[in-house]
Amino acid sequence: MQQPTTRRPKVCVLEDDPAVSDSLRISLERNGYDVTDFDGAGAFLANGRPDSYDCLIVDHRLPLLSGLELVELLRARAYSKPALLIWAHPEAHLLPRIRRAAISETLLKPLAPDHLVAAVERAIHCPGEGLRT
Repeated sequence: MQQPTTRRPKVCVLEDDPAVSDSLRISLERNGYDVTDFDGAGAFLANGRPDSYDCLIVDHRLPLLSGLELVELLRARAYSKPALLIWAHPEAHLLPRIRRAAISETLLKPLAPDHLVAAVERAIHCPGEGLRT
């Protein structure tokens, strides 16, 4: 008798630095995630299907639209899946916008792989717990 297959959670990474993007993708794939990556909001909006992902990971400093602006745009289109924001330089004045955009968590670069995976797990399995910074 064939065992039922379990679906691997799908994560989308939006990061314009190829080295960082590769590192995030490898860490997530090693922990059982199906990962798609884009180098910016333009490529994602042109080719991505936001609702097909269980979680978005967006860099704050992306070309065209920032990660926060992208999530705000998606929320205006009724996107309800979890999103994580990564940044190298936190900007406290953005926290009210981050809360309104329902960002699950903000993560500081450089990211430790175990912190990244734990944040994705929380976002997917415990949505609505509130913003973690």
